[in-house]
Amino acid sequence: MPTLEVYMLGLVDFAEVQQLQRRIVYDVGEQGGAVLVLCEHAPTISIGRAGSRAHIGPDDEVLQSLGIRVYYVNRGGGCVLHLPGQLAAYLTLPLHVFGLNVQEYLDRLHAAIVGVLEEFDISGRNRPELPGIFAGSSRIATVGIAVSRWIAYHGLTLNVGPHLELFDVLDEPGIGPAPLRQTSMESRRQRPAPMAKVREALVRRIEEKFGLERTHLYTHHPQIRRKVLSHAYAPSPG
Repeated sequence: MPTLEVYMLGLVDFAEVQQLQRRIVYDVGEQGGAVLVLCEHAPTISIGRAGSRAHIGPDDEVLQSLGIRVYYVNRGGGCVLHLPGQLAAYLTLPLHVFGLNVQEYLDRLHAAIVGVLEEFDISGRNRPELPGIFAGSSRIATVGIAVSRWIAYHGLTLNVGPHLELFDVLDEPGIGPAPLRQTSMESRRQRPAPMAKVREALVRRIEEKFGLERTHLYTHHPQIRRKVLSHAYAPSPG
């Protein structure tokens, strides 16, 4: 059974995780197996290949006042707002080893997210006309990947309990004139969704969907130097 190494890194710098991904892609190409990085980020907008600066409402000065950095990344998908209370999952997996094409890989990622939501009594589904996973009419998770040498990387974000008001900075097109709206697990449940339990559920679902066996669990990586200990938008412990 193929192996999975899991890194649970907490609240970490977005740019450093992007550098870490490049290192992991190289290592997976040399050594095989799969690697999953789970973390949270301070408020950051990443713009994928289907995104545009036009999908971000405020100008650069306002974004700076809000403490939001913007990065262009080479994954699929559009604009994603990363922030505390949202689980970011970066899965690096060699498609050819698993006999998967890109669509089959995406289907399994979607199924893993839907499975996690079911464990928390939330009904999630993907919509062919819009990217991500939706709870009702609002998006609760995003999926955006890149592929290099048939190794898939980047991954997904799942809104566990972030401050939803900050998503107003995005002006992504939905269906019709209304912009795409966001929701979270805690908003749908109207009660807490402990991040530790969500992480555990996602790891288990990814292992299940891809036929992986976990071999190591780490809480740090030597390439991550700047851990973010707290942030104004971090959910309160209570």
